[in-house]
Amino acid sequence: MPGLERRRRWSLEEKLRILAQSVAPGSFPTLTCKLHGISSGQLYTWRKQFRSGELTGFVPVSVAPEPAALPGPDIRRDPSTAESAPEPTAAGLIEVELPTGVKLRVPSDAGEAALRRIFAALS
Repeated sequence: MPGLERRRRWSLEEKLRILAQSVAPGSFPTLTCKLHGISSGQLYTWRKQFRSGELTGFVPVSVAPEPAALPGPDIRRDPSTAESAPEPTAAGLIEVELPTGVKLRVPSDAGEAALRRIFAALS
């Protein structure tokens, strides 16, 4: 015969509602904790998970300046036999830092299908 479960299970919607209530104007985290029967440690753990994207699947984004390009190798060849090198694109780069710490740089004009394949391969 199974006993009563002491550990409460909170749905994602409940966690987000409690988090929203804890930061509402005029609200106090301790009051929110007492109303819902949770510890302040649990509330702050949920806040940390929310900020890192663990609760929603989204992570904070920041825009960083494009890194300076390194100079290419100085290859001196006969111009008549040299292949034409592709010109670097003027478009910027999008840098994505995954929760695992992996940084990924993709051209800003990359298509949605290509980005989906990249992220699927990394997950």
